[in-house]
Amino acid sequence: MLYLTQYFETNHIILMENNAINEDQQHWVAFQMGDKDALAYFFNTSIENLYNYGLKFTQDEGVIEDTIQDLFICLWTTRNRLSMPVSARNYLLKAFRNLLFRKLSRSRKMSKYTSEYVFFDLELSAEASCIEVEQQIILDRRLEYALCQLPHRQKEAIYLRFFENASYEKIAEVMDTTVRASYKNVFRGLCYLRETLVIMIFYYLFWKMLS
Repeated sequence: MLYLTQYFETNHIILMENNAINEDQQHWVAFQMGDKDALAYFFNTSIENLYNYGLKFTQDEGVIEDTIQDLFICLWTTRNRLSMPVSARNYLLKAFRNLLFRKLSRSRKMSKYTSEYVFFDLELSAEASCIEVEQQIILDRRLEYALCQLPHRQKEAIYLRFFENASYEKIAEVMDTTVRASYKNVFRGLCYLRETLVIMIFYYLFWKMLS
């Protein structure tokens, strides 16, 4: 019975994702034909994700807002030359990421600003921090601390995989890397988190016994 429930839940999620992709494709065609409402659709459905994603790289909200604005201006002015993306959401994330890197490179007077060296800040949501159960709060804080110790590429891959529900193929597309490298970044990050959390929980329980 549990297997059947999980099966139907999984298929329901896949169906919803496919419907969203089809809707995006319809709006993309309209957008390329000059429909400003279609452009507004992509702006309204992606601005929150783009903004939150930008905050992982910089706390300069002005730069993030300018980058989002420039992204959609560029989309509109070059719409006739754009092809149909497999996923509009991933296309926008990648385009935003590349444009943000260029802006950060200019503002920080760096000759090269790439994802190999970029700082990626990953924090748990405010909702997770406000849980009133003491054990959950403690675990969340330890998880957030462990996440902060990861290399930036691993943090970004884990963010896309578990916070944006991106597939490994989509992670590779957004991060300009290979699918194999995406698997490696997520796997290594998860291994580190598992080992770190086990040690933290052990010490926590040990000190609780002594207190």
